[in-house]
Amino acid sequence: MPAEFFECPDKVKIKITTCMAFRGCRMKARCAPMPYLRAAAYDRTWRGISPSSAGSDARLLWLKATQPYTIKPASRAFALLGTAVHGKLALHDYNILAEEPLSDDQMKGTADLLEKDEYGEGYILTDFKTFGSYKVGKCLGIASKTIPVLDDGGNPVFFKGGKRKGQAKTRKEIEIKPENVDMKSEILQLNRYRIFFENNGFPISKMQLFAIVRDGGLREARSRKIDENIYTIPIPRVDDAKILNFYSELDEKVKVAFKGNYAPVCSKELSWDGRRCESFCEMAEYCKKIKEK
Repeated sequence: MPAEFFECPDKVKIKITTCMAFRGCRMKARCAPMPYLRAAAYDRTWRGISPSSAGSDARLLWLKATQPYTIKPASRAFALLGTAVHGKLALHDYNILAEEPLSDDQMKGTADLLEKDEYGEGYILTDFKTFGSYKVGKCLGIASKTIPVLDDGGNPVFFKGGKRKGQAKTRKEIEIKPENVDMKSEILQLNRYRIFFENNGFPISKMQLFAIVRDGGLREARSRKIDENIYTIPIPRVDDAKILNFYSELDEKVKVAFKGNYAPVCSKELSWDGRRCESFCEMAEYCKKIKEK
């Protein structure tokens, strides 16, 4: 079900249809131009799971498909930026497949880019992403760890005053390790597109994310060792059966939710250890109601 309400800057909710009417804004001035608000209010009609569903659990997919929820226009800014990037890049594609609709017996999806491999056999499958530096770091295997501050003799250094007097000083150290790589949903998504194409006679030689860093060049990005504005990140090939089984199980969970009007709470992984629920999930109010019941 599409979003039904906007949350205004003063926290008051208003029906999107009312807001979008001429002189429908309840405030002295609109929080954003009408084209932005129209784009922010747009949601795809539920037509079943898709390759991008890998980033959501059954509860979130079910609730977004069935409940009239509220959105903050400002919270859609980065999503709209990503959509604009996709559209702009698609205008400059020649002799390749861009924004290609795909389908089989399991689902439908739209792949960003398929182009001939210039230096090998087959085709290169690319997915465009506009990520913050934190997410790019996770895709690259960049993580920080806390280590003690030591003096020249190798002894711990302690605070001599203030609230932390007597406590050992620490600092963060950045490390890059393959085991730190965290992009499970992206791997699932790209491999699902790969299966679409290979079943239609397009052998895939390489899969990759092309990530544009939203905060590239800023101090916060550089502190995470994200020094470039764009990154091409390789995606590993995963056995077809594992990919298809994942989506089959997710599809079954969503169908059970529709039938029983209930789905278990999202996993820690997909709720980002609860951070998504607290600050980023548009369905959080419904989860609270389910918990109260």
